[in-house]
Amino acid sequence: MANHSLLFSLALVIFFLCATLHAESSTTGFEMKNDLPEEYADVPLDILVKSNKLIDHQVLKVGETLKVGVTQNAIYYVRAILGNEFASVHGFDPSRDAGHETVFWLVKEDGFYFSYDNASWKKDSPWDTE
Repeated sequence: MANHSLLFSLALVIFFLCATLHAESSTTGFEMKNDLPEEYADVPLDILVKSNKLIDHQVLKVGETLKVGVTQNAIYYVRAILGNEFASVHGFDPSRDAGHETVFWLVKEDGFYFSYDNASWKKDSPWDTE
């Protein structure tokens, strides 16, 4: 009987370890699309993504999308520069985005919009200037 209890306990420990690893490696992420009009084709949209370290740094052309996978318990900071304008948003924030598989972002002339369904948008942050 002691062997059965030991095996059962070991099975529970393995189950919870696997469940924790699965939760941490989920496919949660965010997508940021350069949705500026074509007149911005020659203006670089410089995007920097950081969490505990530099995650990505790209220049997005009009129509391009940056996709970032995230760890669900970390905040992902996005800094953007467009000509003489700049903005900073939380690309992913667990306190806001928990339970959503993907956070969608649009970069527009008047600022940054986010959505959980890629259809209904909420303005998060305007562009700032010096």
